[in-house]
Amino acid sequence: MKWSKKRSLARPSDDTSKQDRKASCQVETIVLEVTQRCNNACAHCYNYWRRGNKPKEARGDLSQGEWIDLLKEILTEAPLKQVGISGGEPLLRRDLPEIVSSIMKMDLGVVVITNGTLLDRSMLKRFPKGCTFEVTLFGAEANLHDRMAGRTVFKNLIKNLSRIDAYGHGFVSANVITRLNAHDVKRTIKLGIALGAQAVMINRINLSKGVYLHRKHVVPSASQLRSSLSEVSELAANYKIPVAVSVPVPPCVADPREYPDLHFGWCPRGGNDAYYTVGNSGYLRPCNHSSVVLGDLRTQGFAEIVAGQKAKDFWASTPIECKQCHHPLKEKCLGGCPAAADECYGTANRRDPFVDLASGQAQSNFARSIADFKKENERDSFKGG
Repeated sequence: MKWSKKRSLARPSDDTSKQDRKASCQVETIVLEVTQRCNNACAHCYNYWRRGNKPKEARGDLSQGEWIDLLKEILTEAPLKQVGISGGEPLLRRDLPEIVSSIMKMDLGVVVITNGTLLDRSMLKRFPKGCTFEVTLFGAEANLHDRMAGRTVFKNLIKNLSRIDAYGHGFVSANVITRLNAHDVKRTIKLGIALGAQAVMINRINLSKGVYLHRKHVVPSASQLRSSLSEVSELAANYKIPVAVSVPVPPCVADPREYPDLHFGWCPRGGNDAYYTVGNSGYLRPCNHSSVVLGDLRTQGFAEIVAGQKAKDFWASTPIECKQCHHPLKEKCLGGCPAAADECYGTANRRDPFVDLASGQAQSNFARSIADFKKENERDSFKGG
């Protein structure tokens, strides 16, 4: 069944209306979670379904044809340039090379986000030349990487990474800073570079409801994070390799201005740089960190959902703890990751839980924030009455 037929009653299909929608929606990047299945068991994984929380009326994975039809529809409403393929572990789909090939033929850039364990010779042969893989590397030695991955995979992963270039592809080494591996970040990145990484992505752990339950064991302290970022910044300068920090780092934990050789990203909060995420069955969410369903792309248009009130409400929040902040980067930070606050606290009006956890102030700040939140609601209710 074609997407356009299924959605024909939901919105106009004439060329003029499509052009109007495309003019109003300038999103250039989208993430496709082609499956929720994964062959690793990472304790720090933020996928919301890891604890059985799925959108209502959850459906199975979209077929190859459905994914392509979906993208074609979105392209009539947004000037997409980049597609991230994620999961779960996307390589568990045997038809992934064909999906990627079809997307590349649409003149879109593609990055496959993977743990790399299935990226063997036979799989690499099937992908079209010039693919970019974003591969997670947790440690420079097997015992650390395997502990974080939840199974024995390091030896096989290193073999796979060493072959990527020979098959005409490239890879970005993706590293997650946790309490478990903060001490080994420098060696891990050097290993990735030695294996042929063209760039590096370094992110501090992001919190979800599941990860929050064992936060004391996985969240690094502020000093650990700052030390890791200093080492990475030095490596970036010495090796002349681009390093991106995509998960926002609130400056009250580590000031990005102190690491000039790193490129820090901030939550785009629904702007043109947003990376809205399509779940495995077609539901659109604010990003891959959030479980909030904004709409169903089987029955609604992309631009319609993005411009809808539910999306506006999600992005409009300003954490109460940050209203008195006077840091020069306040307007970029805005409390860190709103999705993490929403997942852990049930509201995006709180600041990123990472701030309090890394600073060792979680309990006292939690109680104080809840009290302030209640007072603010009472004031708003009084004004409205």
